[in-house]
Amino acid sequence: MLVTSRPPRHRVDYVDQLIGDDSEGRAPKDAVLEFRTDPFRAHGVDVIHLTDIATVLGDHGARARTRRAKRFVRFLRRRRIALVRTLRGEEANRGISRAEAIVDGAATTVLALYPMTAADGRPAQVVAHSHLRDRFLGFPRQESVPGRLLITAVTTLHPSCRTALAVFGIADLPNWTLRVAGKVPVGHEEAYMRTVADHPESISLRDELISDAICVSEVSQAEIVIIGEAEAYGSQSILMLALSLDRPILVEDTDQTRSLAEEVGASWVRRHTGPLTADVLERTLAAFRADPPTGRPNLDSRAPNLISAQYSAVYRGAAAAR
Repeated sequence: MLVTSRPPRHRVDYVDQLIGDDSEGRAPKDAVLEFRTDPFRAHGVDVIHLTDIATVLGDHGARARTRRAKRFVRFLRRRRIALVRTLRGEEANRGISRAEAIVDGAATTVLALYPMTAADGRPAQVVAHSHLRDRFLGFPRQESVPGRLLITAVTTLHPSCRTALAVFGIADLPNWTLRVAGKVPVGHEEAYMRTVADHPESISLRDELISDAICVSEVSQAEIVIIGEAEAYGSQSILMLALSLDRPILVEDTDQTRSLAEEVGASWVRRHTGPLTADVLERTLAAFRADPPTGRPNLDSRAPNLISAQYSAVYRGAAAAR
């Protein structure tokens, strides 16, 4: 079983869900996973799990991408390798290419973290993002700072974070502060620095690639975490990290976030209708203060080993269907 990704390591990533939590020796072990970023170097495997289609198609023009897609499909057929492919959330918000449709057509199973449709028209099989409660046991945590909003990212801040920053800068929120932690995207530095300089008492910025330990510290200090573009690949990890640390999230109302709220508890997933504006932010935070969450988010169905077992079942099914 070949996974087209770097191996799991100290930084949290999507691929951690595939192996589950083996701290007590209970992680599923019926699939032997090999991690390699080049799928064309697969030898002696039954299944390739394509976690990012760019590893096959590259970043070339449409014709080159189509040629690479056809070459990859021929490679799979010659070696009798089954294909499992994960759709990234960003793919739902753009046009579908011929190359993507070719790869999806060759996949035994197409997966997604929430309901999506593959390029060949098939509904993806949903395997939800696992919770991260046990991942960070022993990491230093902080008390929640009353009135602190947080925008953060495991890598570079999503472009939508700039909008939330600007909105907070013009909102009338005297009892709230905004913390931004993560690497500012190239080309956005001036806009970020200008907004922070205009609001030194209420906005602070940590412009760097942050470690898991720092991310846990930042999230635990927040009263609520703002999630921009919740369907984006990287946003899913932050969303689940916040809920795993018992911190509510503020996110746009969509079919996916509505379903998440029904699953984990509406008081933990505070949704705003339409784009985030100053008025929307003010009203949403007032409603949050009037009805704060209680207890803990319900994440029972997202236990790491339950999610890992679902991936193992997908792999076994794909191998049997070769």
